[in-house]
Amino acid sequence: MSSRKAARAAAARKREKERAFRDDAGRLHLVLHRDPRTGGEHVSLKAPLFGDAWQDELAASAANTVLGVLRHEPTLDRVLELTRSAMASTSRLIAALLARAPAGAVACKAGCDHCCYQVVGVTAAEALTLFAHLVETRSGAELEQLKTRVAELYERARGLSSADRFSPEHPCAFLEAGSCSIYEVRPLSCRGMNSLDAGECERRLRAPEGRAEFLAKGHGGHAYLEPIQAFRAVSAGLQLGLSELYHLDTRPLDLLAVMRLLLEGDAALGSAWVRGERPFDAARREQG
Repeated sequence: MSSRKAARAAAARKREKERAFRDDAGRLHLVLHRDPRTGGEHVSLKAPLFGDAWQDELAASAANTVLGVLRHEPTLDRVLELTRSAMASTSRLIAALLARAPAGAVACKAGCDHCCYQVVGVTAAEALTLFAHLVETRSGAELEQLKTRVAELYERARGLSSADRFSPEHPCAFLEAGSCSIYEVRPLSCRGMNSLDAGECERRLRAPEGRAEFLAKGHGGHAYLEPIQAFRAVSAGLQLGLSELYHLDTRPLDLLAVMRLLLEGDAALGSAWVRGERPFDAARREQG
């Protein structure tokens, strides 16, 4: 290769690297490393994201998993494979963390649904994985019933703030008889929440004074911290990998709103998202 061609190739590689690792605000979070002998690639964090080193290591590992699974050609199937793997890995990690807790410390158990009455934030990858699971496991009639339920809950919640939707009047669309009907593919945030006081959870949801006090404080109650830190680290790594490596929109979505779009909308929404389009803007999660 001539020196001129080599220079052009080097400049093209530099432009591609700069393009690939900047987010919408122009910030760099990931650094690409290439082995000159093998051509193998991996990423690292440009700077710490969290206060604890283990969270940064977990986030970097998640970002590298994105690179390993999607490689240089992201497809919807690969995104689903990636997200299912991340969900399973997060659950295993959190299970290991919970096993270290003192006996009886974690209050969550089957049938305890106090945390299932609030706005749930998800990424498009999580929503698409959940939707694929529904299509695979539910009949046409069951999907139509779910579509109707989601539409009714969406209309009931339209225009309300997150605080207003923290109420027994606004259950998760997937809550059935006190249990999560999509437990296998539940969002990462749901996997991280583990209460240390079920009575407190009940009071802050169902007792008016308890709810008012909880909302006034602006933060959660007594929860086991490490599982929350773990899911946040995994989620951050996935979002950075998808957004900075592949320019996919990972801004938070309202679970109820995005499921309405998927159940009522075009079947090609997922493919459009993988192409770098933003078909879920109407489901953007609003803070407050």
